[in-house]
Amino acid sequence: MAVRRTTLFDQVASEIITLIEERGLKPGDDVPPEGELAARFGVNRLAVREAIRALAAREILVSSQGRPARVNVPTARVFGQILGFRLRQQSLVFDDVLDARGAIEGALASRAAVRVSMGEATTDAAAALLDDMAQATADRERFVALDLAFHHEIARMADNGILELVLESLSDVLAAHRLASYEGRSRRGDSQQATITAHRGILDAIAAGDPQEAVAAMAAHLSETGEDLGAPL
Repeated sequence: MAVRRTTLFDQVASEIITLIEERGLKPGDDVPPEGELAARFGVNRLAVREAIRALAAREILVSSQGRPARVNVPTARVFGQILGFRLRQQSLVFDDVLDARGAIEGALASRAAVRVSMGEATTDAAAALLDDMAQATADRERFVALDLAFHHEIARMADNGILELVLESLSDVLAAHRLASYEGRSRRGDSQQATITAHRGILDAIAAGDPQEAVAAMAAHLSETGEDLGAPL
């Protein structure tokens, strides 16, 4: 069996995570000082310092000079950076990103529809964003920003933390998708009204509490987006 080699500070970082879990430390709580951690793990302070830096880079800890590191709530930023890098180096297939987006956003639309049908969510904020989009079709940057906000509002309505986090990690990639889609429509001489209409169909299905129709409307919208990008979903 192959044994995975790790650096000393990787091992210390793992031990710090275990310690956080064992002590039930919450976001904002201090982890023990470097000296105490070094003594506990039988390593030098440099190894502890490097482990804390690595955990801070992953947003597991927040480190500031003059006080112990604190437990943090990681965002989707780190995974988003990894995803963006791997796409640029072409170690991930672009079509797989499009497929993943369809699966994630379809699930979010379905869940949002169910929650609306149960009175646990409303479409008011999404409807307001859609109205703003209709007024911003000539402003590429604002239109794309509102497009992103509309999809993130559906994620908020769905209230699934993992799916929302994954969608958030795709934000930079999806922004690039939407800019390319906008440009694709513009090159063909098409207006952005088709995007508004597609979003309206998604929102109407969610408002009606129809998860199957919401999934179908989202799939149709993402298929059109894929065509705008020159890569059908």
